Amino acid sequence: MEDKKKKKECSGRGQKRKLLNDEIKKRCLHTDIDSLTASADEYAEKAEQTHQVSWLTKSNSFRRSAKEKSTEMTAVEEQLKQQLQDVKSS
Repeated sequence: MEDKKKKKECSGRGQKRKLLNDEIKKRCLHTDIDSLTASADEYAEKAEQTHQVSWLTKSNSFRRSAKEKSTEMTAVEEQLKQQLQDVKSS
């Protein structure tokens, strides 16, 4: 009886730890997306001012990376929601 209780407690702790790790990952992705978007904006402004296509290329590259990270963040958010439901139902 006590073994089952200990296993359940350990399982609960593991789930909470995983939730925390996913939340940290989500925050890091959000920070990355913000910085990539800001850099893309800066390069786009440079492209307008100097009329150089290379700055625009860099800007587009950063925007593409930000979009990919946004997709990844959406997946992490879905995992996080699912895990929260699992923890609440336990």
